[in-house]
Amino acid sequence: MNGNYYPVSMSSPRHYTICIGSRKPIRSLPADFLSLTIDSSLLLGGHWWGKSRSFAKGVSGEQVAPLDLEHSQLVAYAAQLAPAMLRIGGTEADWVRYKMGKKALRKLRGAKPASHRIGNSNDRPAYELVLKKGVWKRLNRFIKESGFDLLFTLSAGPADRDSNGAWRSDNAMRLVAYSVQKGFRVAAWEFGNEVNGFPFLYGPKKRVSASQYSRDFEYFSESVKHIDPQAKIIGPASAIWPIIGEPNPIIKKLCVSPAARHLDAVSWHYYPQQSHHGPIAVRRAGTYRMLSPGNLNDIVRWNRNIQRYLKKSREHPTSTENWLTETAHALYGGEPGLSDSFVSTLWWLDELGVLARNGVDKVFRQSLIGARYGLLDQESMKPKPDYYASFLWKKLMGNLVLETGTTIGTNKKLRYYRHTTGAYFAGSAAEALLLINLNRKTSAHVEITTPDAPFSIGHTILLQADGGFTSKSMLVNGVPAEDDLVFSWGTKKVMKKYKISGKKNERITKELSLPPLSALFYLFARPEN
Repeated sequence: MNGNYYPVSMSSPRHYTICIGSRKPIRSLPADFLSLTIDSSLLLGGHWWGKSRSFAKGVSGEQVAPLDLEHSQLVAYAAQLAPAMLRIGGTEADWVRYKMGKKALRKLRGAKPASHRIGNSNDRPAYELVLKKGVWKRLNRFIKESGFDLLFTLSAGPADRDSNGAWRSDNAMRLVAYSVQKGFRVAAWEFGNEVNGFPFLYGPKKRVSASQYSRDFEYFSESVKHIDPQAKIIGPASAIWPIIGEPNPIIKKLCVSPAARHLDAVSWHYYPQQSHHGPIAVRRAGTYRMLSPGNLNDIVRWNRNIQRYLKKSREHPTSTENWLTETAHALYGGEPGLSDSFVSTLWWLDELGVLARNGVDKVFRQSLIGARYGLLDQESMKPKPDYYASFLWKKLMGNLVLETGTTIGTNKKLRYYRHTTGAYFAGSAAEALLLINLNRKTSAHVEITTPDAPFSIGHTILLQADGGFTSKSMLVNGVPAEDDLVFSWGTKKVMKKYKISGKKNERITKELSLPPLSALFYLFARPEN
């Protein structure tokens, strides 16, 4: 497409005034606030979301080849999003046998008495995937080379439960013990994936009640901590749906149970809509559906519930964090032509801004690679618009979240978020505004005012689709985003190419214009008070 393409406003621009106030931060984010996932299905060659529309037990009917973790482009692109935590999870995480042998477990378990739960049960269902030592070693090399920390979801599925439905530790503890023995650091172990969805995946008889999960979680935590005391313990990775919330709820009960004293983070999943690759939907994916402020704000309501449950958990002697361990533009691998295009980008930047401001400690994007919603195309290894947006968020939006200020004007279709700036434009007085214009036909004219001295500007970075809204390429200040934006970021050549000023004392207008369906990073500095 033409690199100089800009959407044409079909009507007079909407006018807004944003008054920037105090620099007092609302909260501080960890450096790995934006984190990532690779699905167990893709890692192990399971039923990952491909082109097929066949569907069974919550996953695709199509089986894929295992992911090549040694692919040089995958490692290179992943490293540019560090620091981050990488979650290995997904539906098929509850179907995995860990083929690690028993020697490490016998050695590290030591004199601890064997639990009545340890052992085999002949009536347990068979595992469907196997994690072998070679794959585990390659995964840990990939983690190290990328600069990530590892969050691994251990199976809590039917194959790891006895005839009474209680979880048994033998399978999972082999992996934990082997990892400790070999020096493979796992930052956090997660107990199960969307256990609240088991009755829908495996039938009503496989339902795990909130009370049962809480008992299992306590046993799981004690078993892991005996072998790997430094790792964090998290769960329950509940699926929370738009409109209806958490079916077969577990989180509330877990947070008030005795098991909560072991709970380092509550994990949950949220997809704002469902693609046409799955049969069940409460909000089907559409081109403009996630431009609705109401739909964008839906996640705030469910997060507010999580925060309320966490207050109960924090009555125990632990500080439980809030981790959204799966999220993407649409469930079931994403919607073709939408989740892999710029359509997803405005939603993604907005969700990051919303959750940063509302108490979420980590947001795990499903996924780094693969399906429609992956940041990288699985076949070409090329970045999609959401990859570039994630990269720019990491570079430009700092870890201190600031008050947004006050707004004059009808602002439902103008969304904005304010942080200190990221590493590229460092300085204690440097700030970043992320503005998003959700209007389909109308430009946003924004005037920035401050009550104190005038400020100098570092740069403005405008993001748009390279062509129509469903384009799979993105413009950065009118220039198509390419590899050099990522791998040569900060060099004079790249800053010039993408029209990004690097002069900290450059005085420019405080009036900004956002075309329809665009996002803009606005970075500036003010004199220290």
